Amino acid sequence: MRLLFCNVAWMKYYKGRTPGVDVPDMGGAYVAETGCAHEDFNFFPTPMVFEDHFMTDGKYCLGFVETKATSGSKVNQLHIERIEGCAACGREEFVDDVLVVYCAAQPSYHFTTVVGWYKHARVFCGYQLAEFEGGYEQSYNAIARVEDCVLLPDTDRSEVTKWKVPRRNSGASFGFGRSNIWFAEGRDENPYLDDFLRRLERTILDYQGENWVDKFPD
Repeated sequence: MRLLFCNVAWMKYYKGRTPGVDVPDMGGAYVAETGCAHEDFNFFPTPMVFEDHFMTDGKYCLGFVETKATSGSKVNQLHIERIEGCAACGREEFVDDVLVVYCAAQPSYHFTTVVGWYKHARVFCGYQLAEFEGGYEQSYNAIARVEDCVLLPDTDRSEVTKWKVPRRNSGASFGFGRSNIWFAEGRDENPYLDDFLRRLERTILDYQGENWVDKFPD
């Protein structure tokens, strides 16, 4: 399975910033200073119209993950050729059929947890820009049909045995490093990584619980 893990700020609904109800948290210095995050619409069902034959008109989720260098000085490309099975895609603008797993730091328990995912997503190496009525613009580097997107209820994300994703700075041999992107490379050489990915893939594919993609702040 093509897998991509993306670290984003924590929100309950990812339907935009709602003061006093849902604001980005645990997203690093930029979020702490501004109270804003570019990923705050990651699970907002958005009507889209396409001019090519690859995707059909309908509702999509537009996912953003920050790809700045760890120094914060420049914007990097998302290296789609590092996604499993995509080694030959280095010159391509995007790759299809990726399971994109969005993760965030759980603010109460301070572990990294899955907050939701896109199945059968298109992942771009560079930021794309969607323009909407009223002058609003949204950057994104992953897109998937709404019916292929799941946002976990915020309380379910606290289930460590189901949704915790490791970080190498916590002593794990695999997981997120300093980057917001984890490609989960090397599963054939690391049986512990392979076991973790197999269990998580199965948990995601078997998920029948509540989906907050259609849930908005009260």
